Amino acid sequence: MKFTIPLIALLVIATTTKAQNNIQQTENEVLEQINSYRKSKGLGILKVDENIRREAYGHSQNMAQGKIPFSHKGFDERFERLGGFLEISSGAENVANGPLNAKNIVDGWIASTGHRKNIEGDFNLTGIGIALAPNGTYFYTQIFVLSKERPRIIISEFEQELLRLINEHRKTLGIPALRSNDKIASEARNYSNQMAQGKVPIGAPGYDNPIRKIVNVFNASSMSEVIAYDYYSPKEVFDSWMSSANQRETIEGSYNLTGIGVVQSADGKVFVTQLFLSASN
Repeated sequence: MKFTIPLIALLVIATTTKAQNNIQQTENEVLEQINSYRKSKGLGILKVDENIRREAYGHSQNMAQGKIPFSHKGFDERFERLGGFLEISSGAENVANGPLNAKNIVDGWIASTGHRKNIEGDFNLTGIGIALAPNGTYFYTQIFVLSKERPRIIISEFEQELLRLINEHRKTLGIPALRSNDKIASEARNYSNQMAQGKVPIGAPGYDNPIRKIVNVFNASSMSEVIAYDYYSPKEVFDSWMSSANQRETIEGSYNLTGIGVVQSADGKVFVTQLFLSASN
């Protein structure tokens, strides 16, 4: 069966795609020029964060659509939302309107004392959003953020080292080492991912969570778990568990199988789940 797409629809799609590409290119050019200026002043370059870019674009779009005046309206709310993704120490914002021309906008900001202060500020992250108004004017928003950058971790090494620390501790107490199991680790990783995506609260899984079914898979007589969040080394996780009487009791418990699942979210936060099972197989 053949389908025919009206020519007018193709033209609209082509025009829209071209406009979006032009806006994306201009956003990149603004960033390049801002970073070039910062480098000329001996300042570090700004890295783009998608969460920040989303907030910047949303503000530009609201101005372009006339939902809010050309202003910094909603500034505090934008940074409050960003606080859910980043550890923000400070932030600032530049706005502008005019043609789709990066040099025109950046030169205007640099010529303005207040805007230039933001460009030269002690920031490390940024996001730039441009939106087109019905009258052909483009609205620009650039958000600047100083945020503690979370280190990236190597998942497999993190999990292996954490298990080593736990088994070393059990060995000092004369308790048999835990054997890692891929199926259990997969369930642990799934739960860490649920926490990272905000699908479940940070903490132990509820009794109705699918993770509990792992007991039936191994015909286990008992099962427990420990959870960690926002630690960036296995030693930090291990020490936090050792400082908790309940978690330490689990780690030192009469279990023989385990699985550790570590997930690092897009904004760098680390979520750890370790499952413990007492099973015959």
